[in-house]
Amino acid sequence: MKYFYTLLLVCLAFMATSQLSYTSGYHASGSYSQPMTTVSAGIFAFDFDTTGANITWDYNLLGMDLSGRKYTVTPASSGYQAPFITQCILSGGGFTCLTKWNRLTNLGMVDLDSLNAVVFTLYDVMTMAKKSSSHLIGNIKGLKIKDTNGLTVPVVTEYANADTIFTFPFTYQDSGKSYAQWGLDLNSIGQNIQYKVTYDRNWVVEGWGKLITPYQTHHNVLKVKTTLNQVDSVIFMTTPFGIPRKIVEYTWYDANFGLPIMKAEGIESIGIVTITSVQYYDTRIVGLSEDSKESIFSVYPNPTSSILNIVNTNKNVVAYRIVDIQGKIIITSKISNSINVDSYPSGIYMIQLLNESNSVIDSQKFVKE
Repeated sequence: MKYFYTLLLVCLAFMATSQLSYTSGYHASGSYSQPMTTVSAGIFAFDFDTTGANITWDYNLLGMDLSGRKYTVTPASSGYQAPFITQCILSGGGFTCLTKWNRLTNLGMVDLDSLNAVVFTLYDVMTMAKKSSSHLIGNIKGLKIKDTNGLTVPVVTEYANADTIFTFPFTYQDSGKSYAQWGLDLNSIGQNIQYKVTYDRNWVVEGWGKLITPYQTHHNVLKVKTTLNQVDSVIFMTTPFGIPRKIVEYTWYDANFGLPIMKAEGIESIGIVTITSVQYYDTRIVGLSEDSKESIFSVYPNPTSSILNIVNTNKNVVAYRIVDIQGKIIITSKISNSINVDSYPSGIYMIQLLNESNSVIDSQKFVKE
């Protein structure tokens, strides 16, 4: 009996120490980058809803659609510090504007390359956050938009209600919630548009265990489910629009990495979550990533409003594929010297050149105006 209790205590102690507690020190600070693969094809065959303790999530058969990176930046290198200070000074902030910027942010988190905001497109969307030992809070939204002359200009806005993204440390079964609100009045750059985003954020650490991806196995991870009950509101030429949606994100955290090692994102409707895009940590190289400096082909004009021309001399190329910023495959077709993208929504896309085995040889970004 004594042996039994000793063994039980050892097992309980092992369980207590095995479950990861993710602290602020583990999360990315300043300039940080990790390679990620985005995949959308074939993800409906996988179950991303599994929860519980000591779970094994096996996704080793996930594919690879697009190689890229997930990263954070220092506030000074974000490109939004100067616009914020200028806007603050023009609003009467004076010499306190830099102090205010430093008080509100010490970390720039890249959200999206582009965001379709109902009647216009936002580019280089970034959350400027303040990370402390106890919280990660979004305070400023930085983004770019085209003015009436077609020039892309940076715009910043302070959250009306700051977004508490996380409280640190968090471990299995921890949870939190916040209400956030930010908006833009674009009349100052010649756009008769007001845009506002409001959402309730709810997050819960619903799983702990081992994560298996095509590249490697992560032995001690936390799975976090985040739900955003979001409304995007636009007033355009005095006409109001409102689009409600329920965004669901599953993220897996490993203490050895500053950002999630895997993220599955989708939409919930009538209680059913449909995952549309998955990203996972992956250092394999297939063709060239979007960070590569050399390329075997070029595209023009870029940006384009209708026709995208391809200049390619590689005889191994037999087809092309166009992928949107969420990793969704738009089209796969035989190689051509020109592609009509007139019907595509405005935004940033990736064109990939494929060989006979359907492997990516090279890829290039292009912008659809």
